[in-house]
Amino acid sequence: METLFIYLVKVNIALTMFYLVYVGLLRKDTFLRLKRFYLFAAIVFSLVYPLFTIEVGGNIFSFLRKNYAAEVLIGQPSIAPETTDASPGNRFFPLHGENVFFFVMMAGTAFFLVRFIWQLITIFRIKHKSVPKRIGTQNVYHLSEKMMPFSFFRWIFVNTEVHSEEELKQILMHEQIHIQQWHSLDILLAESLCIFFWWNPIVWLMKKEIAINLEYLADSEILRKGVNSRDYQYHLLRLTYHETAVQIVNNFNVSQLKQRIMMMNKNKSPKRKLAKYLMILPLAVLLMMTNCVQKKDAGDVSSQEETVQDEKQQKVTDNDEIFVVVEEMPQFPGGQTALMKYLSENIRYPVIAQEKGIEGRVICNFIVRKDGSIADVGVVRGVDPLLDEEAVRVIKSMPKWEPGRQKGKIVDVRFTLPIVFRLQPSGKPVQNSTDNAEGKISDTDTGY
Repeated sequence: METLFIYLVKVNIALTMFYLVYVGLLRKDTFLRLKRFYLFAAIVFSLVYPLFTIEVGGNIFSFLRKNYAAEVLIGQPSIAPETTDASPGNRFFPLHGENVFFFVMMAGTAFFLVRFIWQLITIFRIKHKSVPKRIGTQNVYHLSEKMMPFSFFRWIFVNTEVHSEEELKQILMHEQIHIQQWHSLDILLAESLCIFFWWNPIVWLMKKEIAINLEYLADSEILRKGVNSRDYQYHLLRLTYHETAVQIVNNFNVSQLKQRIMMMNKNKSPKRKLAKYLMILPLAVLLMMTNCVQKKDAGDVSSQEETVQDEKQQKVTDNDEIFVVVEEMPQFPGGQTALMKYLSENIRYPVIAQEKGIEGRVICNFIVRKDGSIADVGVVRGVDPLLDEEAVRVIKSMPKWEPGRQKGKIVDVRFTLPIVFRLQPSGKPVQNSTDNAEGKISDTDTGY
């Protein structure tokens, strides 16, 4: 759930930043096609960029880590029974406040998704009740009610009986522009954004900007084709109070009539203002920098490949009993102190986790096999995928232990090992986990 939460935060931060740039610098421009591209690209980029991670050199962004000092505390290894309180239900659905937010968010998403589906059904119902007609070279669907003309992809809906021939001509020209430029795609994208991020007011404002800019585009094309501006605007006024069919269509008229008329009468923006659109580049780079991680060297990759091979070999085991308490417990080579020293020297605190202030106790569970190898490593109770993965990695890389014995016979034994990841403020020394290790282990670290 932490990963999903981080994704949602990143997406909505990006949407907010792109929207603020648009409102502050671009909204009043007459570069309508460019504004359409900006809004479309901003949404797509915001949804996609958190999914990609950029690897950078180890020292390039080292300045970002100067305010953090990482400390890894190793809890005393303890014996854990096969069944613990960390059942799958407790692990994935703990009773925390974030789950309340998650379920509320899902409930809202479900509501707006049903609303969206109902709007689609409404369009098909209107199409089913409408009478197909042909006006000149254009196929339309005649509305029997006094409803505002609209289009949805290649369908045009209009009440042909309440408009004069000239008005009907303007309506068809307007809707044909929506169809030719595929404006319904923008509308559906904005609507989808509101379904999944309904709780962010910025997405509703962005949806409004997308809709009005599409109308600006259609109006601009109408006037460019020679339609009289005054007649066209008067026609828009006549349709102001007509009913709108649904929200996910391209309406011939929208509620922001004043803005549309002002945009039609506005002088074209000078070309030098095009430079403002380059703001999208540094903003995109800034957002991508949040996904930068330190590049791993070839040794790390090789080690990971060996670990995968070892894991595959460990899966081929016999059906002997796995003990949880034996007469002679398995030991790390050199004993408890050596184990703590090994872990403290080999655990690498994830850089992203440091930057985000993520810390906590990861409880891992593993089996010491008869040959001393480590197998079946898993997280009993995790903190964050970054810390969980690092704890599992370092346990899998441990050397072979001295196996346990029961009645003089070498047996498999299951262990549980808590590892505490803790960040300290800059300026304080990083304590070594091997110094006074026993004094650092609290009852909560050895609570099994």
